[in-house]
Amino acid sequence: MGSFVLGLVLLGTFLSCVSSSCKFKGKEICEGAVTKELKTLVKICGDGNLKFKPKSEVKPGYPLAGGECVWYGEVLCDGATVEDLNRWWFLLKCSKNRMSVVGRSWLEVVKD
Repeated sequence: MGSFVLGLVLLGTFLSCVSSSCKFKGKEICEGAVTKELKTLVKICGDGNLKFKPKSEVKPGYPLAGGECVWYGEVLCDGATVEDLNRWWFLLKCSKNRMSVVGRSWLEVVKD
């Protein structure tokens, strides 16, 4: 039992190091969110810092800053979908700073 708890602590520490967010106008924004668009450059959150990158290096359809949600202390981009392991019979979706419930069909739930 002790090794299981230690594994969970190490996993939580690893995950907190992997995902990062940036401060923008006093709020946390998600990794990959764009705060400013110019003709050939975008200002994007990456590795916990806001940096300018050429538009050609950023995948189209990038999220814009301002629609993020905070879920258990983690900043999620607008449009992100999460499956909570404690409430697995439905999904949660971040939309315009709010987490909303997305229903799943009975067949989907049974397959899990």
